Amino acid sequence: MKRTLITLALVAAAGTAGAQTVTPPSVGGATVTPPSVGSGTVTTPPVNPGSVTAPSVTPPSVSVPNIANAPALPNAEGSAAAQAKITADGYSNVQGLERQPDGSWKGKAMRGGAMVDVTVDASGNVMTK
Repeated sequence: MKRTLITLALVAAAGTAGAQTVTPPSVGGATVTPPSVGSGTVTTPPVNPGSVTAPSVTPPSVSVPNIANAPALPNAEGSAAAQAKITADGYSNVQGLERQPDGSWKGKAMRGGAMVDVTVDASGNVMTK
C-alpha cells in the first residue's frame, strides 16, 4: 500500500511539473521565449530598450546692469557724512537726506524747536532755506 501511494505521488508530481507554463514579464518591448520542457536549451533574444534622447537645454542669459554712472540712491554712501556735518552744525533729528545731481545733500532737521530744510553742498557747507 505504501509503495502504491509513493508511486502515485511521484506520477502526480511529474505530471504537474510538465503541465506548468511560464508567463514572461514584459520588458520594454522585448520578447522572452520560455524554455521548452526537456529540450535543455534556453534561448533569449537580445533586449533593445530603445534609444533615449535628452532635450537640449539652453541656460538663461543673465545681464548685469552697469551702475558705474548711475545716480546715487538716497541714503547711499555719503549720507552718513552729510548727516554728521548737519549734526555738528547744531541741528538734530536729521531726516530724509537725498543726494542731488550736483553732489549736494538735501533733507530736513530740527533747530530751535522748528523743522527746517537743510542742504550740505559738495564742499561740506551746511545751509538752511
